[in-house]
Amino acid sequence: MYQVGYCYYLGIGVEIDKHKAFAYYLKSAEAGNSTGIRKTAICYYYGIGVEKNLDKFYEWLEKNSEYGKCAHCNEDNSRPAWCQSCDPDIATRWTSRNKHIDDCMKSSQLRAWKYENVIEWIPFDRLSDVKEIGKGGFGSVYSATWLDGIRKVDKINYDNAYGYIYKRAREPYSTVALKTLTGSMENNNDFLKEFKSLMKCTLNYVDMLAIYGITQNAQTNEYLIVFQYANDGSLYKYLRKNFSALTWESKLQILKDISSKLDSIHGCAYIHADFHSGNILQDQQSYIADLGLSKKNDENDSEDNIYGVMPYVAPEVLLGQKFAKAADIYGLGVIMSEMSTGQRPLDGHEFDTKLAVKICKGLRPEFVPGTPKCYIELAKKCMDSNPQKRPSAINVCNTIINWLYNYEIKKQFLEADKVIKSLPISKHSDEMYTSKIISTKLIAKAIKADSAQINLDITKI
Repeated sequence: MYQVGYCYYLGIGVEIDKHKAFAYYLKSAEAGNSTGIRKTAICYYYGIGVEKNLDKFYEWLEKNSEYGKCAHCNEDNSRPAWCQSCDPDIATRWTSRNKHIDDCMKSSQLRAWKYENVIEWIPFDRLSDVKEIGKGGFGSVYSATWLDGIRKVDKINYDNAYGYIYKRAREPYSTVALKTLTGSMENNNDFLKEFKSLMKCTLNYVDMLAIYGITQNAQTNEYLIVFQYANDGSLYKYLRKNFSALTWESKLQILKDISSKLDSIHGCAYIHADFHSGNILQDQQSYIADLGLSKKNDENDSEDNIYGVMPYVAPEVLLGQKFAKAADIYGLGVIMSEMSTGQRPLDGHEFDTKLAVKICKGLRPEFVPGTPKCYIELAKKCMDSNPQKRPSAINVCNTIINWLYNYEIKKQFLEADKVIKSLPISKHSDEMYTSKIISTKLIAKAIKADSAQINLDITKI
């Protein structure tokens, strides 16, 4: 029974419907299935398909006695090697010697519900082989070896009296990623804003890159978030490396993954606000990263300046309008063009006010010959000049699911696979596609001047 719920949750063979997913998990739980009990508890914890209810969460966890006893209170563990009554409090017994960091991290630790997702204060001397692997407009990304290793739970010998015995353990010498925001040593606000955004999404069951903790560079005093390392790098780099071998079905699976996770971020009342292929990371599946510029739905923006990669920025945002979910959808449409061509959008154009004016007047990235018509139409809807006409992320996701399981439509993509794929040489460096300050005030002036020139030319006719 819970498998049907799983299909509705992920959109396997059906459209995503989290309410139906919960209903099937609950039926399974009421029948006594241990997996159904866990899934039902998780739904109540995160509010998946049902209103969030912590009392119900604990009630269902307590029905599952297969995880042994807590060493502290001798009650049933709520998860393998984890007691919800004792362990969150024990996890907070540390200090970074920075009250703001402590308060932010401990708030997240107290909401942990299993051993593996407890975030930690990680001493910098427990990280070795630190190497810079990327740099953007607002910070750097490093790879490192975490000497203590990622948390895990080992299931050891079966005991007739107690069932399986679970033991806390670590993956030795784990490769991790470190990310900082420029200036975090002087001002923690932006750093903590990104951390809080990530934790809110993670605690609301958005499938993000795992967050292991926070550390502080002993030499620079910068704070860094310690993440799951994405082996395949950014989506852009993944496309450059694998484009010739990628089938359209693989591309659609990637886009389904991205649109589903974007919908989850929007469901947490966040707007990404810097949505481009450099901020999507590949590690067996796709992950949306870099929520440093993310905004709450009701958050005000600066009128004169925004941050972003110009070809991915929606025209209304270039003109100074407030970021909204539809602006992320515009970026998704641009990414769809990139999946068609394997090339970064508007390559060869200078990312200046002239390009911004052209985008506001309707310039959009192109698609390679042979791209299925239904795909181009959906991407163009996402890039519509009118944000009200753009689909939601879940609509995009469900449309792609339909393509994957509708044989007549799928045939169009199988035909498209026969088109010989070749990648043009990029004219711009990767540095051009990092987020930078864009002056909406200058763009508005340029639009006004351009309109005045058009009117002047008309009067001469």
